[in-house]
Formats: sequence, structure tokens, C-alpha cells
Amino acid sequence: MGIYDRPYYSDATSPDLSPSWDKRSAVSLIVIACAVVFLANMVFTGRDNGLSLALSLSSDDAWQPWMWWRTLSYGFVHSPSRIGHILFNMFELWMLGRSVEEHYGRAEFGRIYLVAVVFCGAGWLLLRWLMGDAALLSGASGAVCCITMLYILNFPRATLLLFGVIPIQAWMLGLFLILTNIFSQTPSLGSLPGRDAPRVAFDVHLLGIALAFAYFYGRWNFSALVSPWDRLRALRRRWFGPRLRTYRPTQDPQVIDETEADRILDKIHRLGQDSLTKRERQLLTEYSKQVRQKRENSQF
Repeated sequence: MGIYDRPYYSDATSPDLSPSWDKRSAVSLIVIACAVVFLANMVFTGRDNGLSLALSLSSDDAWQPWMWWRTLSYGFVHSPSRIGHILFNMFELWMLGRSVEEHYGRAEFGRIYLVAVVFCGAGWLLLRWLMGDAALLSGASGAVCCITMLYILNFPRATLLLFGVIPIQAWMLGLFLILTNIFSQTPSLGSLPGRDAPRVAFDVHLLGIALAFAYFYGRWNFSALVSPWDRLRALRRRWFGPRLRTYRPTQDPQVIDETEADRILDKIHRLGQDSLTKRERQLLTEYSKQVRQKRENSQF
């Protein structure tokens, strides 16, 4: 098998959106978590919606730092009075998020989603403080908008069905998404579970879209959030240069066959580079050296 025939070297302009379910994927885990919270609120708190209210983000939380954990929890809560709230968000995440997860890997996708939830929640809190609004926020819409826009930025020519009927290219959906959120006339106060009629938080959608643009064009990677020491070591190497080390290969490069290299590269494709063990990193380094050596020898 040639190196460019491998799936992680493919340039997919029309990703597969056929129905599938993988309980190990980040998208599936997020959908399950939101469904569990929604059902638990119905079963254990009933009409009081106590669980939804406890996990939703309140504008008053801006003055209560001990409640800032709700900038994460609100993203897994959906309006108990509108079944469409959770169904639409989870359907959109499932349809488009799987391709984004395949593109960035499971671990990085999970980090993107969680950062988007917190970023949108913190931005909403700041806006409520500046505008003096009193409201509650719940729902994954901001993070889902971020994932949707990442799909559009990575696969702008993919064909999608607007409203399930009209075939359009992904970039047109992105333009539609941005314009409808900017020019919507609905006041942006978020969902109010158990109180007044819920209203759509269009500013949260725009925050998610903005984060997607920053991530894509800034070529960001959130792996440093899991291992901040790696980020610090990278900064030290940039400022002071790398430390000199004696290279001692752990095994003969000839022993590393193409099957083992394919396994490691496929793992990077599925789970991200930070999922590799120390030994797998060494094997990949030695295999790369072996490939370069063969290429140089073939030129003579």
C-alpha cells in the first residue's frame, strides 16, 4: 500500500455523513451525556426542573466565582419544555461533528468542544454583566455552532441539505448561519428552564462561530491544556534552543515494518498525536529515519 493511499493522507472534500454510531467516539459520548442529564431532570425533579436549574448558568454567577463551574455544566443541559432544543442540537452535532472528530482526532475534538462550551459561557456572562440582563443559559448551541463552523471551514465544498430538502454547499450554510444570527431580531437572553418562554441566545452562537474561525485560521491545538508542561518545554526550546542529547535507538530500524508504522499513524489519525506512548514515538522517529534513508539511497 502506497503512503498516499492511507486514510490519514486523504484529502476528503465530501466527508461521509451516512448514519453510524460508535460509543467510543467523543460525539457519541457527548450525545449520551446530554441525554442522561435531560432524562435525569425529568425522572428525578419533574415539573420543578431542579436539576436543569442547578446546572444552568445564571447571569448572577458573574459575581459568584464559586459558581463558575456552571460555565461548563450548562452545555449539557437543555430546555425541558422544548424537546426540539436537545433533538436539534444533538442531531446537528451527530451529523457534522463525526467528520470534524475524524479530522482532528477524538482527544482534540473533545478539547475543542469543552473549550467552546466554557468560552461561550464565559462570554455570555460578560455580556450579561455589561448589558445588565438577568437570565439563565442552558444548551449546547454555542459549542455545536463552533463544531458546525469547523466542519464548514474544513469541508467548504461538501454538499448538505438545508432544512433537509435544499442541496447547498457547506460554505453557503456557513454564510446563512452567520447572517441569521447577526440579523435576528429575537432578544438574546438564552434559555430559561422553568420560567418564561425560552429565547434563543444568538450571541452565544456567534461566540462559538468566532472561536471556530480563530481555531482554524490560527492553527490552534488544545493539547497543551492537558499537558501544560509540554507547552512550557516547547517555549523553553524556542527561547534557549534544544538540549543536546545522545541518540540511542531502542531497536534496529529494520525491525520496524510497515504494518507497525501504519498502526501508529492510524492511532494518530484517530486519537491525536498526544495519545502515543513514549515507545511509539521512538518507533515512529526511527521509522521516519529509515524511510528517509531509503529515499536518499534510491536517488543514487
